[in-house]
Amino acid sequence: MFALGACGAGGGGSSGGGESSSGAPGSSAALEEVLSQEFEFPYPEEPTTVDGDRTISYILGGFAAGGASEVAQERLGILQSSGWTVEGPLDGKFTPSAQATLIEQAVLKGVDGIVLDFIFPSQVSGAIDSARAAGIPVVCNICAPEESSEGVYVIGATVETSVEKQTELVLAALDKPDATIAVVTDAGNAIVGAANDIQIPLLKEGCPDCNVVEVTYTLADLAKPVAASYANLLREYPAGSLDAVITPFTAAATPLVRLAEQSGRDDFKIFNTYGDAPSSTQIKEGEFYPLLYGDTMVSQNFVSYADVDTLARVFNSQPVVAYNDLPIAPITGENADRFVNDDGRWVPDGLEEKFSKVWEMNG
Repeated sequence: MFALGACGAGGGGSSGGGESSSGAPGSSAALEEVLSQEFEFPYPEEPTTVDGDRTISYILGGFAAGGASEVAQERLGILQSSGWTVEGPLDGKFTPSAQATLIEQAVLKGVDGIVLDFIFPSQVSGAIDSARAAGIPVVCNICAPEESSEGVYVIGATVETSVEKQTELVLAALDKPDATIAVVTDAGNAIVGAANDIQIPLLKEGCPDCNVVEVTYTLADLAKPVAASYANLLREYPAGSLDAVITPFTAAATPLVRLAEQSGRDDFKIFNTYGDAPSSTQIKEGEFYPLLYGDTMVSQNFVSYADVDTLARVFNSQPVVAYNDLPIAPITGENADRFVNDDGRWVPDGLEEKFSKVWEMNG
């Protein structure tokens, strides 16, 4: 892909660039530095045209608790604002075979483009090959660690960026250098597995005396009233012996918050990842504070506009912008007002206007 990135406004009313913190664990100065960072977005500069009678198939990895369906509906609205016909969001049911079937059906229908949310191309490679053979571009949102390839355009944040920001936040927020940190894992989830492979060594490097442990939470646990792995974790680490738990997504954080509250536990901090509503809103409002302490956010709204921009440039045979390393904002109750709007999303200032400026839209 060709990088045409122009720097734009940062999150929640701020603009400019910021460097990551290098302070020691438990340093209030380090936490202040982490929370006061500014971020720049790769807004496009070269004009393109968003028009034409196009049909787009929008396929979600799966619907689940934790705001996935809400993000999908907002994404749908932004995709439709292009004037294109959008089929979906279609439910991939967290199953590669179901996801591949939906992609193949879209190819048979002869759609002009396909938008995927957290569906990993390597797990549906045959269907992706069918789209390539048909000349149908595929946009893949939040599909890291996989990378863009012929006909496939990955949009979102890299695993490295997400892990670095989360690790900075966790280590800066903890109040002791020999903390016990539990990292929630899911071997069946590509992005979670890739993140943990980076994060666990990074935590140990940044805090050599910390005790970093792993606890497994899978998609099968979503349907259970109590995840056995979480119950075992709280039993193994009674009050005062656990300092932090890092969860990979809101649907994994919510049952832990519920179980901890039922157990009368608020002695550790939960740091969620990729959080939108409800976790972002709960942090902003302090609903479960100090238990639900922090999160890291990608701007899903920016991702949606990048989807439209990428497809438009492909349709117009123009170089596309590199949208694969978007900013990640660490949030707590102290800075959430800057990044979390009333819908629990991070919407950078002037987002719609900046994209519309380079889109020669008709009507």
